[in-house]
Amino acid sequence: LVRKIAAEHGVEIGAMRGSGIQGRVTKRDIEQYLASGAAATAGQRPSMHAPAGAATHGPAPEPWAGDRVEPMSKIRALTSDHMVASRHTNAHVTSFFEIDLTRIARIRHKNRAAFEAQTGQKLTYLPFIIKTVVDTLKQFPVLNAAVAGNSIIYRKQYNIGIAVALDWGLIVPVIKGADDLSLSGLTKNLNDLADRARTKRLKPEEVQQATFTITNPGVFGSLMGTPIIPLGTSAILGLGAIEKRPKVITGPDGEDTIAIRTCAYFSLSFDHRIVDGADADRFLAAVKAGLESFPETAL
Repeated sequence: LVRKIAAEHGVEIGAMRGSGIQGRVTKRDIEQYLASGAAATAGQRPSMHAPAGAATHGPAPEPWAGDRVEPMSKIRALTSDHMVASRHTNAHVTSFFEIDLTRIARIRHKNRAAFEAQTGQKLTYLPFIIKTVVDTLKQFPVLNAAVAGNSIIYRKQYNIGIAVALDWGLIVPVIKGADDLSLSGLTKNLNDLADRARTKRLKPEEVQQATFTITNPGVFGSLMGTPIIPLGTSAILGLGAIEKRPKVITGPDGEDTIAIRTCAYFSLSFDHRIVDGADADRFLAAVKAGLESFPETAL
């Protein structure tokens, strides 16, 4: 039964840490693995084993007097395996852009009370970003793709994974068919998935089949980072802290003035095996342009 479930979901049992007798993988291990979001769909998930010639682990560190030693939680062990496999598989490169979110801030401030009254949802920056990213992915399909041997799979669906940091680990629920959702629809889906992630009520299929991922370390104050690409995808976007900064603005008359603007750094990690640096930068430039000219009518 365990092998059947693993085969259906494209999970390599040999790459997992089992909790059964003599380290055997149990049905519960498989279910927790799927619910953690670490597994990709069958047929798209690369081998978890490091390629030939990859660096191997040295001797395990020994605890010193007074140290506290505790085993990794199941989700921490799964996350560890997934991150190492991604670094061994994907050719990681990260590009950074500063985005002016002043227009989004003004639209949000002007409409948030009416939006909340109408939908029952709080209007945050993230749905604006998701919508702009999805629209831009249509122009750059290689960033909504996956490597399969010597072939590239261009995904028809736009399924956006949203990394959610929890006290017990990291989980990535997926907004399926994000290109079919309005701003209010994205907000509703985003809040629902995040709430159920925090209460451990997500279904395994709700953390699978992401085609592009967004992570938001900016909520903790981080300005920028180099996120690791989830296996089975070609890119991940990291959002830095949204802050007010002094910026030089050139007016229509060519004169420069200093103004206070709401800005954030966006970090795009991409798989250089199939994504050229120029395309990654063009993608970020298009996201920047889309956010800085976001139509208020999209509400």
